[in-house]
Order: sequence, then structure tokens, then C-alpha cells
Amino acid sequence: MRIERLVHTLCVAFRHVLDNTTCELVLRLDQDALLIKPGVLSEGLDYMAAHRNVGLFGVYEVDYNRPRNWEVHRRRITQETGWLRRISGRSAFYLPFLREAERRGYTRGDNVFGGAYWITRACLEEMRKMTALDPPYEWHSALMEDVYFSIATVAAGFEMGHFAFPTGPLCLEQGGLPYPAAQLAASHAKVVHSVDKGPNTDPASNEGITARQFFRRLRQSQRTE
Repeated sequence: MRIERLVHTLCVAFRHVLDNTTCELVLRLDQDALLIKPGVLSEGLDYMAAHRNVGLFGVYEVDYNRPRNWEVHRRRITQETGWLRRISGRSAFYLPFLREAERRGYTRGDNVFGGAYWITRACLEEMRKMTALDPPYEWHSALMEDVYFSIATVAAGFEMGHFAFPTGPLCLEQGGLPYPAAQLAASHAKVVHSVDKGPNTDPASNEGITARQFFRRLRQSQRTE
């Protein structure tokens, strides 16, 4: 349903997972994210088994080299759920979930970054029970999908978890790559974002080829070894 309806698209996908699979864990990836090494799902399953209270995990506590900033999301949430929206009957669909999440200690804007993350089946099942996977088309919001599902996760009674750099397997940047492809390949990173444009994605940073081409050659070489 295009980028402006990404929440709705993912809700359809998550309902499909629940209705047509028995999988216990979903790895959600942007189209410009890449798995660059094997073992990602097994590591995710191990983390899930050790943290049953966590429903959504990935880049949460810190970015790969700096604190995270949720201010832009906090402002949007406050605007979309404020008194003017309420008296006009256009409060965002997620307002009841936000209230429940805040009752459980959620801080507005807090989120697991959407470039790549894991979400558990148990969390999705609780989201469906509280109708969080059924947003109306006119949901009166432009909230980013990762913030929406973070709110829904806490409202459903689960916590968010950090499973990314500097210790975990995700190494993600909002635009471009955190480091050149060769450096990421030599690290413990297994999922990267974003490979298509921005810093460290161009031929000048990657031995004369793009980052995507570098990782493609890396996969090909691994298959022939």
C-alpha cells in the first residue's frame, strides 16, 4: 500500500504470518537492508528464548555509535493525539494503545528502528487480540511504522530489546551504511542498512564498486568456497 501505508501493509503481512505459518519469530527487513552473513535467524531465536518478555528487538537502546533521538516522533505523537484532534474526532487510531503503553512505562517516540527488526509470534498474537493489526484505512496518522509497532508492543504487555551494534548482529544507519562494505564484512555484522544510497555505499568507498555489488560478490565467493 506504498510507503504512506506501510503500517497497513505490514499488518496484512503479520496477519498472514499468524494465519498461515507456525513460525515463532519474524525478521522484518527494508528493501534496502541486506543479510550479509548466515546465522541471523538462529541468533534471533536464541535471543528470543533468553528474553521471553521481549516482543520486538533490534536497534533500540543506541545507534551503532551514538545515542538515539526520538524527538521528532514524540512531537508527532503529541500532535496527533492532542486535544484539538480529540474534539474534532480525528485522534489517531493508536491513541488507546498509546495510553496503555504509557501506563506500562512507555516514553513517547521510543522505538526499535524499522530498517530491520525481529518481532515474536507471541507479541503479534497479543497485538491481534487488541486490534492493533487492524488499523482502519483512515487512521488519522502519519506515524512511522516502527514507532507504531513499538507502541503496540508495549501496550500488548511486552518489552523492546536491543540486539544490534556494538555487540549484536545488526549494524544499521538511517541513510547509507555505518561503515564501508569491507569493514562491515570483516566485523560481526550480519544485517546492514541502507545499501542503496548515502555514505559508504558508493564505488569510492568500496574498492570501485557499490556496496550492494560488494556484498553480492561476497555471497558468490562464499558459495564457491
